[in-house]
Amino acid sequence: MIKNPLATLDRADIVIVGNGIAGLTAAVEARRLEPEKSIVIMTRQSHPTINTPALKQFAIGKVTREQLLAYPPGTERQQRIHVVDALVEGIHAQEKYIRLAGGQCFGYDSLLLATGSSPTGLSSDVPGRDFDGVLTLHRLNDYMDLRRRLNEVEEVVVIGGGSHAIETVMGMLYWGIPVHWLIRSRAFLPRMLDQTASDMVLERIRRAGAKVYTETEVLGVVGRVGAVAGVVTSQQQMIPCQLVLVCTGTAPVTTLARNCDLPMKHQQGILVDDQLRTSVRDIYAAGDVAALRDPLSGRYAPRAQWHAAVLQGRTAAAMITGAEEPEGFGVQWHATRLGDLSMLTVGNPLAKVEGALPLTQKRKGSYCRLSLVDDRLVGYLALGSEPQDSLAIKRIIDEGLSVRDITKDLLRGEFDARKYFSGKRSFAVQRMIVTGQLPTPLPPVPGIISGESRAVARIPAPAEASSPLPAQRVTGELYRPATGPLVRPVPNRSTPPAPVQPAPVDTGAQRQWLADQRTLIGEEPVFASKPPNGAHQEDQKEEVELVVRVPERQFIPPPTRRNPHPSRSLWHYTNKHPAVNGKGKANAEK
Repeated sequence: MIKNPLATLDRADIVIVGNGIAGLTAAVEARRLEPEKSIVIMTRQSHPTINTPALKQFAIGKVTREQLLAYPPGTERQQRIHVVDALVEGIHAQEKYIRLAGGQCFGYDSLLLATGSSPTGLSSDVPGRDFDGVLTLHRLNDYMDLRRRLNEVEEVVVIGGGSHAIETVMGMLYWGIPVHWLIRSRAFLPRMLDQTASDMVLERIRRAGAKVYTETEVLGVVGRVGAVAGVVTSQQQMIPCQLVLVCTGTAPVTTLARNCDLPMKHQQGILVDDQLRTSVRDIYAAGDVAALRDPLSGRYAPRAQWHAAVLQGRTAAAMITGAEEPEGFGVQWHATRLGDLSMLTVGNPLAKVEGALPLTQKRKGSYCRLSLVDDRLVGYLALGSEPQDSLAIKRIIDEGLSVRDITKDLLRGEFDARKYFSGKRSFAVQRMIVTGQLPTPLPPVPGIISGESRAVARIPAPAEASSPLPAQRVTGELYRPATGPLVRPVPNRSTPPAPVQPAPVDTGAQRQWLADQRTLIGEEPVFASKPPNGAHQEDQKEEVELVVRVPERQFIPPPTRRNPHPSRSLWHYTNKHPAVNGKGKANAEK
């Protein structure tokens, strides 16, 4: 045991624990922002950072191991990022150093925890869970083991009710292997899809050739001389198989949060704010281990998707280097391809809150569900052959824009994002020209969902423009939306203060300012070309000034980079099912 670890302590400016996509992205981005700082990655992973979504394509032979690399070989050396093979056992946040296995210590100025997640697997009380042929699919080694066994398999059992499980089912169907799919609940993805959407997805999978068992759990694995021979289910069935693939989800690795000398808040992941700061100074978290706050529900939960981890890695680098104040993440969204079916969920389409109105529409080959509070969208679900504009719909929810005039288009899957946002911009310019005042955002949706009425979210217009208190209320500086216990208040730079008195309108400058705005008014214009007279004019002026709550700066998609991500082409997933015509293995061999 080291008595005085600070006496001979090696250290670095930035230390990152974990070399998943969030950790390596943060390291590469930090190097770009701070060329002179020392960056060290601590990891026990035996291979470079890989594109984990492409592991499903690797399992069916569509990509090679070399194509799995998330960054070109030698990126760490080229970017002067030192990778250390070490296991981090604890954090001493007061003296700012980490403790490694074996007693060594390593100091830091800023620490990023990107330890990822681990698979849950089968319960420890399931007999036979350790038999040869029971594979919990999570890492590269698991998929390499799967590929070695495929030629010896006649039937496969897949366990799990999420997107990972359905992608595994489709991969086995690609090889022409009969698949038995066991789902614990009554529906597929019960927290994201309603029963209608789930039935639609499961029907497609059944037609592709899989046998689907809902409300079914595994009670035990039957073996023969230590190898898998079948599974026994809760429906008193014995399903013969030679391979059991477990895709039951993951859990964040929060060991370091528990082994920190200062209390670090964690529950289902390490709790962070919109700048990915933990409750301990100079320590950040990103990727699967970070639990972000949902602005609609207020709950903290990890966002275990590839695109979310990449974005969080860039945000963490910006915060650590102090390069800029990053935007918030907004609501979560998930888009994937399920064979010939495209699925998109944004926000919470199954929101069960007071005042939420669900709207659904099912057409041939497609299904859509909207969740509305007043005329604001809080959740969106779409299934169909054509993918929807996910980021545009996410922006509508994040900014609390009105969907009164596009509800039918959203339900039909005919939403034109370019036309919608162009109209918003034109109306904002028109209102600004007529009233001489800059646009003020609408009240955020969270205040409405939490039970507050629209009357509570607005106050009467100030009687005198010189009164300081109403003017501060209008700018939103006295009251900021609740963002959780970990969020530190920051200056509101997203919306400039409303002028006390209408100033002369400089049309060119005002139009340029409006072009740079990210939050626009979402209400229909009351007039066309000139302001109304009398009381109507006063009402219109009051409508502009009544808004009290100014939402936080919301999610803005990262700018397109000159060199696109090298693994972007691996996102597409095959929509072919050779198992339908019985030629799966023959086609795969060709």
